[in-house]
Amino acid sequence: MKAALTAARDTGQVPLLVTPENAAATYGAGYLAALQDRAREEFPDVAFTLIVDCGDTPGYALACLRAGVTKISMAKHNDKIADIARQMGAELVRRPT
Repeated sequence: MKAALTAARDTGQVPLLVTPENAAATYGAGYLAALQDRAREEFPDVAFTLIVDCGDTPGYALACLRAGVTKISMAKHNDKIADIARQMGAELVRRPT
């Protein structure tokens, strides 16, 4: 991630960073939220978007939202999770292909 953000800073691009599929289950919500926060601290001048993939598990999606992740994706759209995300100032988005 650091290399991508450094390159974005150097070129003035706005990168879209997407975790691997089902990353929330693999790495954990706390780690991914800390990764997002650390990137924002180290690259305050780079307006990046990080999308954390939560697979098909609402529990991981909720854990990521509670941890402070602002953009999550799921294998299938979930209206309840989308509503909770909106209420928390976050967003459930479609995973880019």
